[in-house]
Amino acid sequence: MKVVTAAEMREIDKVSIEKYSIPGTVLMNNAGKAIADFVFNNLDCTKADIFCGTGNNGGDGFTTAWYLKNYGADPLIYIAGSRDNVTPSSLVFLVICEHLGIHIRYIDDNNIDSITIRDDSVIIDSLIGTGFKGVLRGMPLKAAILINRSKSPVVSVDVPSGLSSDGEAPEGEVVKADYTITMGLPKISLVTYPGKEYCGELIIADIGFPPSLTDNEDIKIELLDVEYMKATDISAESDDIHKTDKGNTLIVGGLAGMEGAAILTAAAMFKTGTGLVTIATTETSRQIIAGKVPELMTTSLPEKPDKESVADLLKTKKYTALIIGPGLGRDAYAESVFSFVIDSVAECGIRKIIIDGDGLYHLVSYIKEKKLAAGISWIITPHFMEASRISGVSIEKLKNNRFQSCKMISEDTGCITVLKGPASIVSDGEKTYVNSSGNRALSTAGTGDVLSGVIGAFMNRMPDSLSAVCAAVYIHGLCADIYVEVNNIDSMSSSDILDYIRPALNRLT
Repeated sequence: MKVVTAAEMREIDKVSIEKYSIPGTVLMNNAGKAIADFVFNNLDCTKADIFCGTGNNGGDGFTTAWYLKNYGADPLIYIAGSRDNVTPSSLVFLVICEHLGIHIRYIDDNNIDSITIRDDSVIIDSLIGTGFKGVLRGMPLKAAILINRSKSPVVSVDVPSGLSSDGEAPEGEVVKADYTITMGLPKISLVTYPGKEYCGELIIADIGFPPSLTDNEDIKIELLDVEYMKATDISAESDDIHKTDKGNTLIVGGLAGMEGAAILTAAAMFKTGTGLVTIATTETSRQIIAGKVPELMTTSLPEKPDKESVADLLKTKKYTALIIGPGLGRDAYAESVFSFVIDSVAECGIRKIIIDGDGLYHLVSYIKEKKLAAGISWIITPHFMEASRISGVSIEKLKNNRFQSCKMISEDTGCITVLKGPASIVSDGEKTYVNSSGNRALSTAGTGDVLSGVIGAFMNRMPDSLSAVCAAVYIHGLCADIYVEVNNIDSMSSSDILDYIRPALNRLT
């Protein structure tokens, strides 16, 4: 499913009206009916206190009131503004409500303090729409505060009032919804944090926009969901296949005291489905790692690395992919290994490279001095602290607009970027994807190492690296979802993820 900015949603609305001759009032009618149907059928609604603005978002609220009245419920409309400011389309439905005898109150400074939300009433937040930016003020602000103080369930129309659509963190009061019913397509803030935490359960309402508009290739943001995965071929191998056709991957890492990180990465690759995997580490660590994953091969890094010795290691086998960083360490030895590996990959014919973990630490220094080689699919998987070091932007600022942050890092580095966290984001600088799978059980040591392995396996199996990364990120999150579903607990270890990779793949295929 596509995800849109406020501007893209306005354009879809505009083209639907002007090119396809769908009247704006028809779209508003369909929106209000979708809201009323959901509220009446799912929330056992007999009473609804509907807070409306004077714009078209308020019109959706008026229409909702009309349908709820017809269904036998008792709607009460509060309007934050004057009747004179109600938009023409909204006025059509406000007049209907007046003729139906629905009780309507206009909120002003004289009566705001006397308003009491009725007991056992559903609150519908239809104050401010998708075009909002900045801070709520005036009557909409006072209405939002009133809504947030109530214990009644809250349904927001399109976006919770006070939240912008384009991923920015809110600057002031925002309605905290239990449900958000958004029209046509999800907006960025509804599927990414920090906005997502204000939305509650997200429902997408089909109000009649032509599919050619809602599935337009010009929309460059997409949700990683079941629909996306079903359209992505993750099991395309022929039966006539050899293990080398499924990739030959070198993992550089697992140095002293951190052997487990590289082991997790390798194990995840085999669980996901790959051909050959080798870990290159120090001789001491190699002896610890050898045999831990029976299918895994090991090799030793040079004691005193230089470009020639590292290049020779990379050339010993025809490696199709490289993962560097899990358990690599941050000392001078690790920095030398990282630098010589990255310097040598192009001449050694490796064209798909994941930089993760401590590799991201060394990447910061590397790209200050050199450029990453062209003609290679570079993939980086930072969490926010790593992303801050790479970008030079504070963690707080990165978190305040995660969509833009991920896109910016990808543009600056030339890498496919996975900005890890809740609702992880993937971007190549042009196309951006927001993950819908996963839960807080993933916030434990080593989950990133497992993710690198899943990405590595798909990177070998799929010709398009961006699609491979997206599939891996979704499946990694799905493992956690299935784990919580099966075990009814949101506490897991990274090793637990390994046991759920195959169930996740089975669920999709």
